Amino acid sequence: MELCYMVSISTLEELLRSEAKPNTRYTLLANEDTVTMLYYGTAGLIDQRSFPVVYRIPDVPVKEGTMMLLVATERNRECQSFWHPVESKLLHCCALNPQA
Repeated sequence: MELCYMVSISTLEELLRSEAKPNTRYTLLANEDTVTMLYYGTAGLIDQRSFPVVYRIPDVPVKEGTMMLLVATERNRECQSFWHPVESKLLHCCALNPQA
């Protein structure tokens, strides 16, 4: 069984902003079915991941109302550098606020 998280675009943006370094940045692109995370470094695109949109809250702005499912299906070394800090923060957030 794989641990997964349902988060809004704004929540993921906040997590990624805290993980960005001076020479890196994250961008999120949303469409109907997926939210794609792009990770850039000084040489250009480093990594990209897509997460399925699982729920949209009606009459709520897209960033707050679009819920996506974060699940790490790949566990290679490059993927771990992304997932380990993000999962740690999500687990911490869930422990502080179990209804989140």
